[in-house]
Amino acid sequence: MTTPSAVEPAEAAACSACGGPLDALGRCAKCGAVFGEAYRCPLCQALSDVEESSVLYYRCRACGGPRVPPSAGPPSEREIAQLKQARSEQLRAGAFRAGASFALASGLLSLLVTNVVLIATSPAPLAKVFALFASVVPLVLAFVAFRRARVHQKQLEQALQQAWVYAAGQAVARAGGDVTASSLAQMLRIDEPRAELLLAELSVQDLVEPQVQAGAKLRVPELAEPEELSRTAEQSEVEAGTSKP
Repeated sequence: MTTPSAVEPAEAAACSACGGPLDALGRCAKCGAVFGEAYRCPLCQALSDVEESSVLYYRCRACGGPRVPPSAGPPSEREIAQLKQARSEQLRAGAFRAGASFALASGLLSLLVTNVVLIATSPAPLAKVFALFASVVPLVLAFVAFRRARVHQKQLEQALQQAWVYAAGQAVARAGGDVTASSLAQMLRIDEPRAELLLAELSVQDLVEPQVQAGAKLRVPELAEPEELSRTAEQSEVEAGTSKP
């Protein structure tokens, strides 16, 4: 009788599921399993890979929230804040869309039943008006809910775009500033036109923020210059003395 040999543990750079090699971020090239902290979702804190989405560009496979594909370093706090804001707007938009769909279906059914009842019973004109008004109320609520869903969808797109800008900024900073659209597209798993737009937005923000900070720094010395204030006070005293008879 032969005893089974002990199973040797997988190496640190090997997948514990299939034994395949892991890349630098901890993703198995054979089965697609992820193990590295780079794949930890900042929203649900689960180790999960990302998948493409027609609305969110990329989303978490565990919670469905918006994600940016992991790169060489951890995401910045500003990027995480924008992703959380985008997730919140995503949930709100989905809730309003669901409510609007329910209200629309209820309103159409109520309108149909009300018309059938009015045709069969022929009530007074005032009763007809009240019945039709009551059946139209869910349709009005559905219209309002659809508009609110569109507002939250726009806010979702804005927060998501800003999160991608911060992610592109992190990638450019890690690369030392010498990043082309093609290299950024490879790092963030996007196409080159979108990478060019992110680089253009980064350059615009880099031009605007230093100007605002420089303007704020120039105003402080002008307001807090003690020599100019003393000279102005002495000149005013001299002018006041010479003006007296």
